[in-house]
Amino acid sequence: MTQVTAEEILPGIYRIPVPLSGNPLKELNSYCIRGERNLLVDTGFRTEECRTAVEEGLQSVGISMENTDILLTHLHADHSGSAPDLIRPGNRVYLSRTDIAYMKRGQLAAGGHELHQLQKERLLRHGISRSLADEMMETTPSRKLAGRAGFSDYTPLDEGDVLEAGEYRLKAISTPGHTPGHMCFSVVGTGAMITGDHVLFDISPNITNWADVEDSLGDYLKSLDKIDQYTVTVPLPGHRKPGDFHQRIRELKEHHRVRLEECQNVIKGLGKACLYDIAGGMSWRIRAADWDSFPAAQRWFALGECLAHIDHLVLEGRVRRVETSGGIYYEA
Repeated sequence: MTQVTAEEILPGIYRIPVPLSGNPLKELNSYCIRGERNLLVDTGFRTEECRTAVEEGLQSVGISMENTDILLTHLHADHSGSAPDLIRPGNRVYLSRTDIAYMKRGQLAAGGHELHQLQKERLLRHGISRSLADEMMETTPSRKLAGRAGFSDYTPLDEGDVLEAGEYRLKAISTPGHTPGHMCFSVVGTGAMITGDHVLFDISPNITNWADVEDSLGDYLKSLDKIDQYTVTVPLPGHRKPGDFHQRIRELKEHHRVRLEECQNVIKGLGKACLYDIAGGMSWRIRAADWDSFPAAQRWFALGECLAHIDHLVLEGRVRRVETSGGIYYEA
C-alpha cells in the first residue's frame, strides 16, 4: 500500500487524502494546520485504513497527534468516525453544539441509534417494507463505521467562535442543511474556507430529512446564501477537488431548483404517490439496472433526500401531504 503524504495547500496548512474504500465518495480531504498546538480537521471512518492514512499524512510533515486537537465540520461518520481513537488525553475534539446533541442521540441504548430508529419509523409510516428498512439500516455507513460508542468528550462550538492554530484564526460559520449542525470555517484574512460537505464541487451534498428539522433543504439553501457573502478564493472541501466557490453555489441552488421541479412532476404523474414510488421516479447518478436494484445503503440516502425535497415542496404549498390508515401519500 502506498504511503500517504500530506500536500501543502497554504503555508502550514496541509491536505491529507484519506481513502474511503468501498464508498462512492472515494476519499476524504482531511486538513491539518501546524502550530504550537496543531489542528486536524475531519478524520474519516472508524477503520484502521482511515486512522493509518491520517497518521501517515501527519508523520509525512512531522506532526504528531500528541499535541493536536481535532475539529469536526459535522457528525457524519466519514468525517468523525476515527476521532475518538485518534485523540490523545488532554486534547480536544471540537464539534458544533447542535451536532453534539444529535451525535449523542445516535449513540443511545444497546443496539440503539435513536436517530436511525426515528428515520426507520418515518419510512415505515411512508409504506416502506420493514424488511427493506432493516436491510438499509444494517448497511448504512453511519451505523457501521461511526465513532466509538460511549465517547462524548466533545467541545461545543457556536456561531462566531474562533479557533487559533499556528498563524491562522478559524471562524465558525453555522451552515445547517447537510446535518442540523454542520459548520464551515473561514480562515480569517486568507480567502480560504473549510467547507466540509456544505459545498462540494463535482458531486452535490446529500440533503436528507432529519428528526425535529422541519425543512432540511430550506436550511441548506439559506446556508448557501449565507456563505456566498464571504469572499472565498481557496475553498477546502471535504471531498474531491475544489473549484470556483461562488459559481458552485449558483450551480448547487440551480441543481435543487431542478430537483424540486422533477420531484413535483413525478408526484403529478403518479397522482396519489407514496415516497418509495416518488424516489423511484426521480433520476439518480447510481449504476443500477433499476430503482429496485439500488444497493440498500444507496436507497437509504435516496429516500432521505427525496423526502427532504418533498418536505420543502409541502411547506411551499406545491405538494399536499395526505395521511390515511394505509400510510402517507402526496398529491401535487
